[in-house]
Amino acid sequence: MTAVRRFSAVVCLLGATSLAAQTPTPTPKIVPVQPVPPQVTPITEPVTAQVTADTDHDLSDPRALKLSLDDALKTAVQNNVGIQLERYTLLESGQSLRGQYGIFDWFTSANIERQSSESPTTSQFAPSGSRATTANFGLSQLIPTGGTYSIGFNNSRGTTTGGGTFVNPAYRSSLGLGLSHPLMRNFGVDVTRRGILIARNTLGINRDVFRGTLMDTAVTTEQVYLDLVYARQFVDVVKEALFLARDQARITQIRIDVGASAPLDILQPRVQIATQEENLIAAVAAVRDAEDRLRAVMHLPATDWDRPIIPTSPVGYTPITVNPEQAVTTALQLRPELHETQLTTATRQIQYTYARNQVLPQLDLKLNYNAAGLAGRTQEFDPVTGLPTGRFVTTGYSNALSQVFGNDFPSWTVGVNVGLPLTNIGARAEAKRAELDVALARTNEEQTRQNIAVEVRKTARDIDTTAKEIIASRTAREAAGQNLEAERRRYENGMTTNFQVLQIQQQLSDARAREIQALVAYNKSVAAYHRAVGDLLDVANIKIEEPKIEEPSTFRVFDRYNWLNYGSRIQSNTTETKQ
Repeated sequence: MTAVRRFSAVVCLLGATSLAAQTPTPTPKIVPVQPVPPQVTPITEPVTAQVTADTDHDLSDPRALKLSLDDALKTAVQNNVGIQLERYTLLESGQSLRGQYGIFDWFTSANIERQSSESPTTSQFAPSGSRATTANFGLSQLIPTGGTYSIGFNNSRGTTTGGGTFVNPAYRSSLGLGLSHPLMRNFGVDVTRRGILIARNTLGINRDVFRGTLMDTAVTTEQVYLDLVYARQFVDVVKEALFLARDQARITQIRIDVGASAPLDILQPRVQIATQEENLIAAVAAVRDAEDRLRAVMHLPATDWDRPIIPTSPVGYTPITVNPEQAVTTALQLRPELHETQLTTATRQIQYTYARNQVLPQLDLKLNYNAAGLAGRTQEFDPVTGLPTGRFVTTGYSNALSQVFGNDFPSWTVGVNVGLPLTNIGARAEAKRAELDVALARTNEEQTRQNIAVEVRKTARDIDTTAKEIIASRTAREAAGQNLEAERRRYENGMTTNFQVLQIQQQLSDARAREIQALVAYNKSVAAYHRAVGDLLDVANIKIEEPKIEEPSTFRVFDRYNWLNYGSRIQSNTTETKQ
């Protein structure tokens, strides 16, 4: 039995050996190497230093300039260099206008001299020497209709030696009146005072430019002020977005610590934090840029350029009703640009009137009247024989004056001067060129009207558009806030991801920025609308005193005598042709 058992054991061993020899060797299995998880720094240990806004200290800065919109407008208007330049230009044009009245100045002249002469003579009746003292005075002036009058008062005392003189010494005096007046070319009030009219229009144009510069400065200041308001409020938006990103990172870290989230989930919040910190740096820089632009517009002194500016005027939404058609009508009455083009057209019309007058022939009227007197030591003659009696009658200078003012010895002259170029090509060409200038100015005036109408209608639409954007952006911001609250609750319950929460956080930040931007755009549109209408200075309550300029009133009375020229007929004909 024992032998059998041993035999059985040997057989089993041999069978097992044979089976092992027939079984192939198995291929080694490749086990993939698991990557080592990165060491994620907890949120309590920030990779970089936290970024904060240096504008947070502006409110507590004792040197901060707290500025309202009204103060900004007044400061800009008072300090703006462009306004000061236009003020000087306005003063210069006022003096130029006063200077044009110099054509009506009285021109006075005086001539006082004494002369003596001795000459040989071959006759006992001819004087051999003479001495004379003269004193002559003159006065002349241009009159508004184009003529020139003159007054001459001549006086002399003369003595002679030798014979041949019956009055010795002799006192001579005369008073003469003269008038030279054009009847065709250069006749007329408009022709004579064209320089005054042009200077007056130039003064009006410079006054319109001055007012336009005021409005441009005001609207630019308001827009830059609103840019600063937006920049500071946008910093608050970015700070809120950064706070939300950090809070999301805190919540994510808690979930990682309790094993509810993978360690890699902290990376997305950290990316969002870094992005918002970058946005915060750029937003703060935008605030400083906006402050510099406002300082430049206000022309603040160099000592104030390092002071932070805190806008104190809130940017709100006050609905206004705009009637585009009525606004266009008001703009055509108030806009200085249109009045400027109208004055330019009037100036071209004056130049055309003068050029047309120069085509006429020259026809000048000459009038002179003179009264003379003579006195002195006169030898008497016998009325019968005609011989000298040896007696002398002496009269003085007063006797000569008595004869002058008594009109004892009058004389007068009446005449005309006529002249005309045979072809007159130059004057006709100049008149045609001036007529084309008038047509060009009227076309420009019409173009200005159209541009003003388009600008007013556009700004009116901008007000309506931005008002709707405010309502839409406000609704979007409220919905984005509610959506974020819901998404964060879902995240806490494990129903969503970090990516979704961070994306909705960004949507909320964008909605807040768009709402602020819509408010700023609305207020900018209102300012641009009032600039387009032309009542911005009144709406902004900007009062500035224009330089006081007065014209001499001596000859303003002739403004009512426009019929005293050919220009009125020419101008009416031109107007009818245009119509």
